[in-house]
Amino acid sequence: MAGYKSSSSSQVSSLDKNEYNQWLHDFKELHNEANKISALNNRLKGLNNWLENRVNQLETKIPYLKVDFEHLDMIYNNSTCCSENQLIAKPCENCTLLENKVKYLIKTCARFTRGKANLEAVLGSQNCVFGRAGIGYNSFNEKKSQEVC
Repeated sequence: MAGYKSSSSSQVSSLDKNEYNQWLHDFKELHNEANKISALNNRLKGLNNWLENRVNQLETKIPYLKVDFEHLDMIYNNSTCCSENQLIAKPCENCTLLENKVKYLIKTCARFTRGKANLEAVLGSQNCVFGRAGIGYNSFNEKKSQEVC
């Protein structure tokens, strides 16, 4: 019986060493994997915190953007022209005001172009007498030109 015990203890110790080495190797692998997962988890927590802060910032902007959208939508709905939107029966006030301003500006532009043409015709028909021609007439130049003659 004593011999059995000694042979089994050497066998157990060799099995224990092999098992221990295998378990130690497995533990080191698991520990490395756990460290990798922990680092990845920390990175993802940081990203998650940043995204939560960004969501909070955007949620605070939503009411202001809704007000701006409603304001712009109201302006757009009030300023649509009857030619663009066939559902409106009468032209809007803004369109008629703008059409009147355009007609007024066209008339004044036409008057200025006619006046410019008339002015150029009058200036072109003048005779040059001692430098008294054109818009740039200066009486000081007249005295100099008379002295030269």
